[in-house]
Amino acid sequence: MAHYKAADSKREQFRRYLEKSGVLDTLTKASLRSFNSRKSRNRVASRRTGRDKREI
Repeated sequence: MAHYKAADSKREQFRRYLEKSGVLDTLTKASLRSFNSRKSRNRVASRRTGRDKREI
């Protein structure tokens, strides 16, 4: 079980490093931008066809 605690500790240290360096914020912003972009493209497509993408 000590092996698992060491792995968890290293993960936690790495997570803190990513937070401090701003990587998590950058990834979050990029993910949101991509999601919102996809959402708006779907809206444009549904306006053109008059149907929801799920119906296609």
